Amino acid sequence: MTDPSAVEAFPTPRFTLWVQGGCLTPARRAALLDELDRAHDFLTAWLGPAMSPGDFRPRGAPRAACPPTPAGLVASPAVAPIDVVVLPRGERCHADANGITLVPGHLDRRDGTHELVHYLAGSSWHPIDEGLAVYLTERLWGPDRGIPAKVRARVFLDLGLDTDLDPEALARDGMSRRDYDVAGAFTGWLIESFGKERFFELYAGPQRNYHGVYGQGEKELLFRFWQHVRSLDVRRDGDYHAFKAWLRGG
Repeated sequence: MTDPSAVEAFPTPRFTLWVQGGCLTPARRAALLDELDRAHDFLTAWLGPAMSPGDFRPRGAPRAACPPTPAGLVASPAVAPIDVVVLPRGERCHADANGITLVPGHLDRRDGTHELVHYLAGSSWHPIDEGLAVYLTERLWGPDRGIPAKVRARVFLDLGLDTDLDPEALARDGMSRRDYDVAGAFTGWLIESFGKERFFELYAGPQRNYHGVYGQGEKELLFRFWQHVRSLDVRRDGDYHAFKAWLRGG
């Protein structure tokens, strides 16, 4: 059980940062709060009325109503101050209805922003939920280690490591780093090809409702996505060749 005296609170207008056991230096604490503030500005503007802060429900359970049509988009929902807890140890960061939980070892890869996406957008289903968080974190801060998710997806494809992103398997077995990368690339392709409004309808609706939203089945959309990835010109792309060599262990 955590000793309450070992937890320090640092309130700001948008967040209350709770730090256990002095696990963040003042400099890292300031950097995290700056990241969260900048991410809050970007995400609330980008998500707009499709936000559903703290709305977490069983995986794949649709909301009472999908986001309204563009003509009905009026105002973004208000966002109350968010609790962000930083623990000294842990295997993963996460978001839930109570706020965000982070561990110091994952802060440098912008997990604060990733989890803020989950909190502000509300829950959805794999791979759509994790894909959105990867895509928007990359949009704001640039790609992880400088290699865009779509380029990573091309490497996986060329090495025979492409995936069908099956929601049942991802929920049952968990998501690997490959799954996160491909989910981010796939989500980005859906948004950039068909628009945000239709994507939000997919995000808030029943699991695997691709045909209801896009008029195309899951297999057809994934086939078109992988065709898009295959069309990328990576012959002189240093990031592509470096990531490919790294995956091969060379």
